[in-house]
Amino acid sequence: MAASPLYLDAARLLAVLTPQRALAAVQEFFGQTPRDQVAVPPRIHLPVPGRSTIGLYMPAATGDFVGVKLVHLMPERKPAVAAEVFLYEAETGELLFWGDGRPLTALRTAAVSTAAGLRLRESAEALLVFGGGVQAAAHLKALAAAYGGLTSLKAVTRTAEGFAGLQAMLSPALRERVVRGTDVRADVGAADLVVMTTPAPEPLFAWDDVHPRAQVLAVGSATPAMNEVPPAAFINSQVWVDTPTALEEAGDCQAAVRAGWSPETLAGDLFDLLAGPAPQAAAHTLFKSVGHAAQDLAILIALWREVAP
Repeated sequence: MAASPLYLDAARLLAVLTPQRALAAVQEFFGQTPRDQVAVPPRIHLPVPGRSTIGLYMPAATGDFVGVKLVHLMPERKPAVAAEVFLYEAETGELLFWGDGRPLTALRTAAVSTAAGLRLRESAEALLVFGGGVQAAAHLKALAAAYGGLTSLKAVTRTAEGFAGLQAMLSPALRERVVRGTDVRADVGAADLVVMTTPAPEPLFAWDDVHPRAQVLAVGSATPAMNEVPPAAFINSQVWVDTPTALEEAGDCQAAVRAGWSPETLAGDLFDLLAGPAPQAAAHTLFKSVGHAAQDLAILIALWREVAP
């Protein structure tokens, strides 16, 4: 009887793959893998008849590997999200390992944001994160590790309890550095790196208040009902996306188009950004991310290199 495939629970996955390793995996994969050597079909969106459950199934393949992430959203249950990831050997179809998809999603999203941020602007002094959930915590960890010159780290949460919950997800050392932002206008005006991680239906800040050289990393909005970034951020920035699908899925992208922003001015996607020539310097940059199965595949391959027997 064949041995059971290796399983990585959340604790082991996080022990193996640090934010720095996740960042390196994204930079290597998108910086060195030709776009035409990565196959990513449209995401399967499966509403379950008779239930509120929605299944999201995301495969991707390149060269020697096939990766799949399965996510089930159950808004009436707690926890409301279940996710698993699988990596197969492409030649034989052998399942190499599988694991908890929830921490992997947080790791890869923050790694993608960090890779894009570093490519667009190598240094930052003041970081402002909107949100108090897992993505906010993951971005604080990843960006604090990548930007050594940060002197100010703030998080904007709706409640003090939400900020306490965010702090509980951080290491003691990072917890001491992060303070709660209580004056959005002043905080946005002081931050040269602004990260959006919320499902907000309306923009959370006014563009007129932003820092003269603000870089915005927006990952929260992933459906037409979500719109956390003001249209003026698109109109007045050099805009990059992780995948062109963002233009169809994210409410803030759609709102920007309605306000007069032209997708034809888009600078490029993550392959263009990390594999292409250095981007032209711009006063303001915006990186919009909605997630892509190739990002999961990059992390899965890196994980396998660490745990393969």
